[in-house]
Amino acid sequence: MTDDTPLEDLVASLAERWEDQPPRQSPGMLGIRVINWRTLDDADAAEVWTNLRGWVIWFTRRYNLPTRKIPPCWYKHGALVEELSALHTAWLVSFDSLDAGYGPIGWHERLAVAIPRLASWYNGECHNGHTELPQAGGNAVPAEWADWIRQSHAHE
Repeated sequence: MTDDTPLEDLVASLAERWEDQPPRQSPGMLGIRVINWRTLDDADAAEVWTNLRGWVIWFTRRYNLPTRKIPPCWYKHGALVEELSALHTAWLVSFDSLDAGYGPIGWHERLAVAIPRLASWYNGECHNGHTELPQAGGNAVPAEWADWIRQSHAHE
């Protein structure tokens, strides 16, 4: 292209070149995937559920959260799934390498706001007709959990 190329043609050529490029991530981002539970595909469900479950096990132990706040059947309570998933994402992002060091304290500030919401999403009893599973210890995976993660449960 020369200096006499119309501006519209230059803009069009830039757009074409950008479309050919794969999306780039900021070098400081950890590649965190925000989960939209409403649109989660069944094909991705097992990995997403497994990652969240591992974090929830760590989180409940680390912060000594009783089962009356986060029950073993948390994954069957949509609002708890949404809240825990949001906390997990915020926790992951709080360790971004471009952060000036405020990410972890920011996460704890978000956690302080989330704890009362967690209590409102689950008031100590199940209303969906299911019974609570025994608390899974270590790496034990109840058969019901293995069945559950085969689907996204996007519309529940």
